[in-house]
Amino acid sequence: MRISRLIGGLFTATALLAACRDAQTEKKVATETSGGDVKTSISGDSADKRGVALVRVVSTVPGKTLVVRADPEHQLAEAGFKEITDYKPIDKNWVTFEVSSAGDSAFKPLATNREMLTDGYRYTMVIIPDSGAKGFETRVLRDEISDDTSKAFLRVIHAARGIDELNVVQRGGDTLLDGVNFATEAGYRAVTPWTGTLEIRSEDGKRLLHTIPNFAMKSGHSYTVVLARGAGGKLESVRFDDSQVN
Repeated sequence: MRISRLIGGLFTATALLAACRDAQTEKKVATETSGGDVKTSISGDSADKRGVALVRVVSTVPGKTLVVRADPEHQLAEAGFKEITDYKPIDKNWVTFEVSSAGDSAFKPLATNREMLTDGYRYTMVIIPDSGAKGFETRVLRDEISDDTSKAFLRVIHAARGIDELNVVQRGGDTLLDGVNFATEAGYRAVTPWTGTLEIRSEDGKRLLHTIPNFAMKSGHSYTVVLARGAGGKLESVRFDDSQVN
């Protein structure tokens, strides 16, 4: 079991409360997948008033459908390979997430991860195959959906085991992110709105590992790209974008 602490260091109560407010969204959030599906979730302020955090799941485990629960009463939707579930409210702050095969006759945890959640925050849980390819690991990452309508925002989550650090490059343009490590995210990068082919390259920039064509980054949208390895070991990706809406 690996325990991730989402809030580190020592903060005064005032500073912590201010940080919580800054991370919340004042408006509802629309999430659009690369396939064009759009789902809308409540605002961070509404979630805070209800005493809940919002959690969604992305699976990078090929060939399986998985289900995550926080406890028997808080089961998130099933997730197949490269699927993104809707945000679900969790009314606990310390949560033990459990992952199991959805087809089990009785829920049998195959991975367990204890996390600290904050009311009003949004989180994405990424399920990653472990080194033996028989079990799973999870990472829970905080989503920060900007209300800045002058820029687009991009983060890349490296969940492709066995591939070293990566660079994310605009074809014919800038390197947006460099040295993205496995099982981490690079954080959100503010970029000028742009449409083109996004390239995933080795850290030295010499090897092209994956491309995402026709990637349209619009102002006011926060994009997430999750990198995974398919059943044949080839690097694949899934992307979605979030934006605040009235």
